[in-house]
Parts: sequence; C-alpha cells; structure tokens
Amino acid sequence: MGCTGSALRCCPVGAERQLKAQQQRGSASQELSALKTQNANASLLPEHGEKAARPEEWTESARFLQGQQEDEERLRDAGQAGTAGISQDTEIQVEKGKELELKEQLDALRREHTETLQELQGAHEQEKLLLTESHHRSEAALQEKIQELNSQLKSFQERMKRVEESLLRTDYKKHIQEHGSPSPFWEQELESLHFVIEMKNEQIHGLDKKLLHLETVEERNLLLEEKVKTLQQENEDLQVRTQNHLVVARQLSEELRNARGALEKEAQLLDQARREKEELLYRVLNAGDGTPFALASGEVSLIAT
Repeated sequence: MGCTGSALRCCPVGAERQLKAQQQRGSASQELSALKTQNANASLLPEHGEKAARPEEWTESARFLQGQQEDEERLRDAGQAGTAGISQDTEIQVEKGKELELKEQLDALRREHTETLQELQGAHEQEKLLLTESHHRSEAALQEKIQELNSQLKSFQERMKRVEESLLRTDYKKHIQEHGSPSPFWEQELESLHFVIEMKNEQIHGLDKKLLHLETVEERNLLLEEKVKTLQQENEDLQVRTQNHLVVARQLSEELRNARGALEKEAQLLDQARREKEELLYRVLNAGDGTPFALASGEVSLIAT
C-alpha cells in the first residue's frame, strides 16, 4: 500500500520522503554494483590480498547499506501510515457526507409530505365547515318552510272539509233541491281550493327534493372524512417506511465500514506476508554466501526475477 498520485497531492511531505527514499535506493544500488565489481576483481587477486581488503570494505558497505535499508523501511512505513490515515479520514468524511445528504433529503421529503397533508386537511376542513354550515342553514330553512306549508295545507284541508261539509249539509243540498245543480260560484270556489292544494303539494315536493340533495351532500362529506382518514393512515405508513429505509441505510453504511476495515486488514496481512517472503528469499540466497551484510529489498526482488 503505497502513496498513489492522488495521495501524493494530499500529503506532499510523504511524497518528498518517498522521492528521497527512491534516490537513496538508487545510490545504494549503484554502490552495491560497485561493491560487486570490487568483489569480482578481488577474487582474481591472491588469497592474502583478498583477506586483507574484504573485511574493512564489506563492513563499512554493510553498515551503510543496512542504514539505508532501515531508513527506507521507516520512510515507507511512515508513508504507508500517513496514506492509510488520510484514506481512512477521507472515507469517513465521504460516508458522513452521504449520511448527512440522505438525512437532509429524508427531512425535506418528510416536511414536504407533512405540508401537503396539512394543506389538504386544512382545505378539507374548511370545505367541510362551509358545507356543514350551509347544510344546517338550508335544512333549518327547509324545515321551517315545510312546517309552514304543512300548516297551510292542514288549514286548507280543514277549510276544504268544512266547505264540503257545509255545502253538503246546508247550502249545497238546498241549492240542489231548489235549482237542481250547483251554482257557478261554488264550482269556482271548489276549483280554487283544489288549485291551491295542488300548488302546496308541488311546493312540498320541491322541498323534498332539496332535502334529498342535502342528504347527498352529507354523504359526500362522510366520504371526504373517510378520505382524510385514509390519507392520515398513508402518512403514518410512509413515516414507518421512511424510518425503515433510514435504518437499512445505516446498516448498509456500517457494513461498508466493516468491509473496508476487513480489506485494510487483508492488505496489511498481504504486505506483511510480502515482507516475510522477501526476508526468507534473502536468507535463502545468502545462506551459503557467508556475506555479513544484508541486501536491500529492491535488490532481492531483482535477483528473484
């Protein structure tokens, strides 16, 4: 896990250290090549000359290369730690930003839904109140009118009955006995009474129609109340579903963080295994050589290839 191009822009100090480490590795590689050339030339000299030259040069070179390798390891570990820390902080900030954005969207949807529901409820309540008041006023006026017409009808019926009884008992019978047929006056009076009765009946019939219309309006109000109850239930269901979605989003975010942590641990294990492999390869390559200095990891990789 090394610093990438984006990571170098995020941590310039780590990039500078990495560049210095690469330059040091290059100088160490050049020195190692020179040392190998010296070793090859020394192998052609007499045995006593080789014994006199090798210990001091090798010891100094080994110390220098070992110091370079330790510095390189420290710089690489520091760069990896800095990159891992920055990457983890960036991921945490991105996750927090996503959670905050999701929460803001959820709050906006919830506010919009609540405002819409309140507007619908307010409009319905206002319409219901107006219709109820109009219904009560119309019903009271119609009841009063019906009572008045019923009273008038009853009065006319009583008058009609009295007139008929009077006609039949007294004048009408007498007139028939004297003249043999009713006079035009009484016939007109009866026709007028019948006309008035029919007119009142028509008015009562019209009032009955108005009552039926008011009953229809009342039924529509009941249907509107049922719709309001249904909207309230849907609002509660939507709130429950919203809470469930929020819980699922949090669970997914937690699983994502756990998966990233597992991937980071796996990457660390792979890096550790790679270092152990390089160390083992170094030991195998130098088991029978008897050299007192350690090769750099880059040189071991080149030899292995």
